[in-house]
Amino acid sequence: MWLKTLSSLVLIFSLLASNQTQADELTYLVISNQAEPFQIVNHIVNHTEPVHQGIISDIVYASLKDSEVEIITLAYPFKRYILMMEPQHTPRWISYGSPAWQTIHGEETQNKRLSKNTLFDVSHVLVTKSDLAFTVNRVDDLFGKTIITLKGFTYPGLDKYIDDGLIFKVEVNSHESALKAVETGRGIGFVAMKTRALYTIKDTKLNRTDFTLVDFAKVIAPYSVHLSFSDSVSPKLIEQVDQQVLKLKQNHRIDEIIHSYLGE
Repeated sequence: MWLKTLSSLVLIFSLLASNQTQADELTYLVISNQAEPFQIVNHIVNHTEPVHQGIISDIVYASLKDSEVEIITLAYPFKRYILMMEPQHTPRWISYGSPAWQTIHGEETQNKRLSKNTLFDVSHVLVTKSDLAFTVNRVDDLFGKTIITLKGFTYPGLDKYIDDGLIFKVEVNSHESALKAVETGRGIGFVAMKTRALYTIKDTKLNRTDFTLVDFAKVIAPYSVHLSFSDSVSPKLIEQVDQQVLKLKQNHRIDEIIHSYLGE
């Protein structure tokens, strides 16, 4: 009888230990490409694991630095990244999202449970050649013009007019290709997040003075970016992370992180 009791106790303690380990782990989900400079995955020679950097990544690591939570970072292509957010694949995860994306894409898991505090706001620009005098006061200003866009991306405020043939587009595969298309005059300009445009210009060592970033707020309104969490992450942990994010903002650490990637 005592052996049976001992076996039962061992099993109970093993389950408790397993549950505790899972409770102390949090998976940070990363998009393996197309998310720069928010999430940057560097494959460095002689490193067995990729090095993770980027504005969001630096904020995530900083906000959890003093906690007892072990962060496991996993990177996937975008469609796989969204799939891995399902509870059967990754029960406890942290990543990033936006209330604006809820209205654009519907309530995707990425944007379902957001932090209370914003990380920063993003705005869109039309990247043109510096010698091209062009302003966008309303979407009609683009009628009959050709713009440069990224394959697979949606453009709220523009897609309807593109589908109706009022605005033409040239699609490219990357931000770098888009900027080169601007240089060669394949379109009037490239529609991009200002953050990503500035990062790409810096990262590819293009000449910043060759481009003008035309304000695009009249077509795509600025919006906030937040951390996002799975349903299994406890409200207590979310509150702890939120407080750390607030401290990072108050200490201007988030501004410093953004500056380090954009060089503004």
